[in-house]
Amino acid sequence: MKNPKFDPIVRHQTSRASRICRAVILIALWLFIALVVFANISFSLGWYSDGLVSLYLLLNLQPHANNAILMLIGVLLLIVPIYGGLRWAHLTKEDHA
Repeated sequence: MKNPKFDPIVRHQTSRASRICRAVILIALWLFIALVVFANISFSLGWYSDGLVSLYLLLNLQPHANNAILMLIGVLLLIVPIYGGLRWAHLTKEDHA
């Protein structure tokens, strides 16, 4: 028998320190990604400078890694929905048990 009030979203209060820590980590990750994307676009447009070359050496990037990045994005576009669907199925099974 189905539960008519099924809501698979788990709601609980997290501490302010935990939220701030998560926000700092996410902002740092997005800034790093923006830096890598900026470096790739700069090299693609032919903007070479000492700072940009140093950034590439620091991050150990490859100037012609566009195909690898696109493949990674494609794989993530496949994996994330599959994982989300499996997780959703698991949560709905728990409600029926």
